[in-house]
Amino acid sequence: MSEARLDAPVLMLPATVVRRLRESIPDFAESVTRRIQDEVVAYAGSADGRRRQLIAMAVAESASLFLTTLGSRSVSTAGVDDLFRRMGYGEAGEGNDLDSLESALRIAGREAWRSLQEVVISAGLPAATLGRLGDDLLSFVDRLVGQARAGEAMAGRVRERDVATNRLLLLRALCQGHDDAVRIRADLAGWPLPDRVTVIAGTAPEGTTWPDREGLVGKALADTGTSPAVFVAPAEGAEDVIRQLRAVHPDVTLARSWAVPLDEAGHARRWTVRTIELAANGGIPRQPVIDCARYRTQLWLHAEPALRRQMAQELLKPLFAETPNSREILSATLLVWLETRESAPAIAAILGVHPQTVRYRWRRINELFGESLHDPEFVVQLTMVLKASVPLWVAGDQSDFERYWSEESS
Repeated sequence: MSEARLDAPVLMLPATVVRRLRESIPDFAESVTRRIQDEVVAYAGSADGRRRQLIAMAVAESASLFLTTLGSRSVSTAGVDDLFRRMGYGEAGEGNDLDSLESALRIAGREAWRSLQEVVISAGLPAATLGRLGDDLLSFVDRLVGQARAGEAMAGRVRERDVATNRLLLLRALCQGHDDAVRIRADLAGWPLPDRVTVIAGTAPEGTTWPDREGLVGKALADTGTSPAVFVAPAEGAEDVIRQLRAVHPDVTLARSWAVPLDEAGHARRWTVRTIELAANGGIPRQPVIDCARYRTQLWLHAEPALRRQMAQELLKPLFAETPNSREILSATLLVWLETRESAPAIAAILGVHPQTVRYRWRRINELFGESLHDPEFVVQLTMVLKASVPLWVAGDQSDFERYWSEESS
């Protein structure tokens, strides 16, 4: 970092005047420190306390720097700049604004002006010199205030980063079931723990970004570094979060869990992420906002993909041996019958075909499955497997059949 300097033309006082002012710095710093502690409540304290020492040091070092500018045309300000930035940072870190610090600087500025007047007048310098000194002093005090504000802003950025980090760690602790870490992270993140939460997972179009965490402060915890992104919101605030996300990305796909107790956030995260994945491959109809509660059966059936595939290849083996067209129409007809147990005309109305077509298909289904259709356990398993698998096939997922034919040929 380059060294901060004051290089603008400055007023050059006679060396004797500057020396006289410099010799008075210790007494000046003591007097100003006493006044600040008397008049600024936030800085009141013992006569030998640490706060008093800090004030006296700041007054002495800034007075010394100002006097140096009166005797040199190029002055390094790095040390004093850093001191006042740290003071601003410290005030902000303690949760204070800069009102007290600025009041202290105004007191120091007034006292410095009185001292300058006395010395300049006693030295017989012209009135113009005194006026220029006043302007330079005001600019110098403004500079110190600016450095303090820069420190305050830095503290704000650090605090926001720390809060954002703790909010992210809180979300992960919630989803991983780390009870002790949840309480600690919630305090650090300033996020009151609700009794019930709603978890939202989402995917945005490639090349776009989610709202930053600051935009969701007080509403949701956000982990946008995962795919899909995950948000945990108090149950009563979930709709607001969804509206905000969709306002940023109208094309976003979101899945929302039902409200769950805090200790079930990890389960809800798993459900919403699985919903997004199923919507992507056709297992669940794609919608702007998918309500997981409507698809609990599918979520359950797809909880073990390998088990679903194994059961499909075992229970549906007769269908897998059919041609693709036959497999499609027979599986759709069988699934409607399993779900409704309606007559041929009723099933035909659902499928949009002639009742005689349904009767023909049903004869073929009986040829394929025979007496197994009278086994209650087989029928229950068949219903679940078809319910989980048919939407995938309709969406174009051929992996079940590719795996079947691969195993048949080996």
